[in-house]
Amino acid sequence: EISSSCRVGHLKLMLLWLLLVRNINCARILVFQVSGAKSHTVVMEPLFEELASRGHQLTVFTCFPHKHPILNLKEIDLSHRWQRSVSNFSFGLIKEIMPNPFVTPIFMADVEFNMCERVLPDDQIKKLLESDEKFDLVMTETFSADCFVPFAHKFRAPLISFVTSSALPWVSERVGLPDNPSYIPNYLLDLSSNMTLYQRGYNLVVLMFAKLVHEYYAVPKSQTLVTQQYGFSSPSLYELVQNASLLFVNSHISLSQSRPFPPNVIEIGGIHINNPSQQLPKDLQHILDRSSQGVIVVSFGSLVQVSSIPQHVIQMFLRAFSSVPQTVVFKYEADLPETPPNVVIRKWLPQREILGHENVKALLTHGGSASTIEAVYFGKALIGIPFFADQYLNIKAIVARGAAIMLHLDNMSEHTIRAALHNIVNDPKYTENMRRLSQQFRDRPMTALQTAVYWTEYVIRHQGAPHLRPA
Repeated sequence: EISSSCRVGHLKLMLLWLLLVRNINCARILVFQVSGAKSHTVVMEPLFEELASRGHQLTVFTCFPHKHPILNLKEIDLSHRWQRSVSNFSFGLIKEIMPNPFVTPIFMADVEFNMCERVLPDDQIKKLLESDEKFDLVMTETFSADCFVPFAHKFRAPLISFVTSSALPWVSERVGLPDNPSYIPNYLLDLSSNMTLYQRGYNLVVLMFAKLVHEYYAVPKSQTLVTQQYGFSSPSLYELVQNASLLFVNSHISLSQSRPFPPNVIEIGGIHINNPSQQLPKDLQHILDRSSQGVIVVSFGSLVQVSSIPQHVIQMFLRAFSSVPQTVVFKYEADLPETPPNVVIRKWLPQREILGHENVKALLTHGGSASTIEAVYFGKALIGIPFFADQYLNIKAIVARGAAIMLHLDNMSEHTIRAALHNIVNDPKYTENMRRLSQQFRDRPMTALQTAVYWTEYVIRHQGAPHLRPA
């Protein structure tokens, strides 16, 4: 009996020790991802889920909470504050405003400021501001405003910033990321790395304009709001963002030209493709399986209302789709009374799972980061019709590798769409080049998710890892 009691005692001590070790190694992490675009949330969700599965305690402010609770992941739903305000960009707005690189930075700053104005007064935010909770790390999505960054100062925690696209022009300076306009094309322009002298000059002008808008328009507005809303004094936003430990960017060297990266900028392109693929809905599975001529997927993302595209433009697309023998699966959030027999309309598509199907030949897309990366990952050739921001850069990069065809909104016609569809399917060079690019994209020592987890925990282990930041 004594021996048995000793064994039980030792067992209890061992369990207690394991619990203590687990608690020591597990951190409390505060996350702000208050983007109104579902595509932004999808990119970073796997990192938060993986950190939670490793025992870290996460509090995540989001507009798109999970449908079912996840252990160690507490989500604060802010969709009533912001989601509906930003997810209704019309086609007319996009076509009128976004292609202008001297308007886009101001528009983006206003959208972000509007978000901050709506979200910061929320009761859950105020409750957090008044709390004496402890956090070991704060993570924020950075776009045009940084209104959640002061939480890192309040909780005296390291800060990791992340962007769900490639690096933004106004973010480069804060992390010491070189953005030499002589060979690095601007996020906002339809340029490649091979620029003429005129294009380099234009690239420089737009780069400086974007940075000036951020520094003298976006930051002062955000600073005024933050000073009003936060109940504690903190350094300026400019100082706070300069102290970020890391910047995660949703890119990969295979998708852009070679450029110097400081050690505190980590590429995690493809992080959202690590989750095991879910089964396709039975009707879609059947459609894809029986499409012996192949499938072309058409999706313009989650930010722009495709139903706001004028009907004569939609009919132009449908006529072009009817000219190919392939099945065309078209994501369109409204009902269309008449469609060609080879066109399948769905209000929502599980895009990753569809692109993984062997019968899919190509993706017609707006060129968002997530969609572009998914096409590269699965080796599907692209037709890109960029709307705004980084979409031009994303598509241009794939065109430069011979794996995509790019169309422009201002001169697009039924003829150009039809020609692009026929060329992308019938010319094998596009698929061959994309498969080669896919191999380069996948060939890395760690997956994007493993990379993000490693560096997140590295910052926690080394109390912010200030040695990573350039002087």
